[in-house]
Amino acid sequence: MAEEQRGRFSLWREPQGFDAERARTLAEGALERRGRSEDEVRARAAYLDLLAVAPGERVLDVGCGSGVVTRDLARRVAPGGRAVGLDPSPALLAVAGELAAAAGLAGEMAWRVGDARALPFDDGAFDAALAVTTLCHIPDGERAIPELVRVVRPGGRVGVFDRDNDTYIIAHPDRALTRRIVAAGSDHTTVDGWLIRRLPRLLRQAGLADVRVRAFASVEQDPAGFYATNAGARWADVAVQVGAITEAERRRWVADLEAEAVAGGFVAGLTHLFVWGTRPVAEAAGGTVLLPR
Repeated sequence: MAEEQRGRFSLWREPQGFDAERARTLAEGALERRGRSEDEVRARAAYLDLLAVAPGERVLDVGCGSGVVTRDLARRVAPGGRAVGLDPSPALLAVAGELAAAAGLAGEMAWRVGDARALPFDDGAFDAALAVTTLCHIPDGERAIPELVRVVRPGGRVGVFDRDNDTYIIAHPDRALTRRIVAAGSDHTTVDGWLIRRLPRLLRQAGLADVRVRAFASVEQDPAGFYATNAGARWADVAVQVGAITEAERRRWVADLEAEAVAGGFVAGLTHLFVWGTRPVAEAAGGTVLLPR
């Protein structure tokens, strides 16, 4: 499937056009809601540990949205550090600034409108940079990888945490129909639901060393949770719109899912991968220089 055909139903493909109302709705209904879930909180703590974010550092959060990750970065770089959140949506950044101020973190944070594929920062400006559930929604998102590497100093770290859409988990009695819905949701609610699988190779090609991968699964048993409403039910709607299933099949699938929940068997979730590495350095007579790429 051509890239222009993928991601037609991504909520995040063109965030620069969000107005204030749309930004607030998505911030609370999706970003902040997901960010508060227990598995997400644990995963975030773990991958920020793996990235070794420390007090006094400058760290960039690309595609920061409402600032869920940026606020945790600000807590880790204090005192003396700076967490910078970049997003193409001025409206989302306004929400992020308000939430940071309410959390008492505004002094450790800064915000910048920008594109992940052409970061508006000097080479080596940061100790670490990361992108969280962002690149899969960006057309030609691979272009962001060398940019993330460029803006960290030699010895700095780059990490990407993103979803692997085809690993969507949902308890449902109809396997064949569920697989059709998952395939449609994977292809049409993100631009590239498989980008994270290519990240180890892409980070190495961009010049990073010691590239590693860690998997995280977020799983819920609440039928009103994020992965039920923002994936399951919505993906079924998308599957109808792209012709993967019929409206009658959607109604039957939703009814069976609701019955599964009433019976106490509801489970939904998604696997994410965190891929990270280090920009190499080498000692030379004149000081520290980049290794050849």
